[in-house]
Amino acid sequence: MKTKLTLLLLVFVVACGIAMRLNNPAAIQAPRAAAPPETPAAVAEQGRTEPGGSTLPERPGTEVVMGIKVRKDRACSVQRHYVDLGNGTVTDAYSCVPHASVADDYDHYSDDELRVFSYGDARAASVLGKRLVEVDLAESRRLLLRAVALKPANLDPVMWLAAQAYSLRGNSPAAQNARANTYVLMRTAQAMGSAASVDWVLEDLERAGFVEADIARLEERVQENLRRIREIQLEVYGETLVDEVLL
Repeated sequence: MKTKLTLLLLVFVVACGIAMRLNNPAAIQAPRAAAPPETPAAVAEQGRTEPGGSTLPERPGTEVVMGIKVRKDRACSVQRHYVDLGNGTVTDAYSCVPHASVADDYDHYSDDELRVFSYGDARAASVLGKRLVEVDLAESRRLLLRAVALKPANLDPVMWLAAQAYSLRGNSPAAQNARANTYVLMRTAQAMGSAASVDWVLEDLERAGFVEADIARLEERVQENLRRIREIQLEVYGETLVDEVLL
């Protein structure tokens, strides 16, 4: 009898304890799930790169333009020009001019149209002259000289042509002729007001074997350029900035 009473009492105590825990949720803790072991495959997955990601890109190809090495995939045009150092000397320099995203409005015109405009439009003469430099050098020179005649405040056309001529180096007859053209063009620009010195060009000519008589003949070509500039200005404007004393 006592045994039955004892068992009933124990059951009652256990039931009360369970009821109290059910009424207090904070006392119930969810079992913590064990983190799965980090397998070598998982570690490899974290550090894996994209297929081919470790392959170095191919080195871009290069080529020589105007005596300097440049990339073939460049997005610009290599140009050679002269820089006035301000101390009586001029040095040549290179620049990589980005391709224009919007074409110059004059680029839309044909050669024939620009040739018509160039009668009184310095810009048209300059654009066409630069366009033809690799096709017809004599016509290019005529147009660039006309551009300077029409707008003497801008001597860039003849200085640009001088840089183009001087880009040809060596001891060949063509290279010597290029040196001579550079001297004539720079002396023409100098007579029109450029402060650029031609002493370094003269020294280069002397090293190439030009004597005093050769320089005198080049000076005659300078005078021819100035006379042509004078004629253009008189024809278009009725007046000229070229002093007769220079002729």
